Amino acid sequence: MSSFDLLLLVPIAMGAFNGYKRGLLIEIIGIIAFITALVLGFKFLGRGMEFIGEFIGQENSGKLLPYLSFILIFFPTVFMINKLGWAFRKALRLTFIGTLDGIAGAALGAVLWFFGLSMLYWLVQSIGLSIPDKYAADSEVLPILETFAPNIVSKASDYIPLGGNLIEKLKVFSAQEIIN
Repeated sequence: MSSFDLLLLVPIAMGAFNGYKRGLLIEIIGIIAFITALVLGFKFLGRGMEFIGEFIGQENSGKLLPYLSFILIFFPTVFMINKLGWAFRKALRLTFIGTLDGIAGAALGAVLWFFGLSMLYWLVQSIGLSIPDKYAADSEVLPILETFAPNIVSKASDYIPLGGNLIEKLKVFSAQEIIN
């Protein structure tokens, strides 16, 4: 195992530790909260823009209005769902399942951080940057890391209705914003 592998394993170990502290229930609820907030943020984006536009004015907001609307929907949604999760966690910790919750949370936390690193690596590669060969050549973790997120995203897009269309719509929206 190379020193580069050890560098990659540090955030994964931190994710496992945080996952153990939080537990499986909170980790899963955090994922659900994130996905729900994304869906609600995009679903109510137009209504949020209209609502905020009444207060600050359409002409004053410029191109910030969609982002502000999304943020004002996204963060409160994540906060409220996570608060409910912590209430459930308190009750769960009082039972025998509480110990298993921590161990399973550590496993899920490590996988989530591994996925995050893989997404970051994928993003870095997509903009044309790469890890020097002297670090990548001896790495045992990097070959797994570089294919992990693309495979998960590919498989998940098969199960998400209109998932591919949403990505295309975002590309079109971004292109229109650049033109305007």
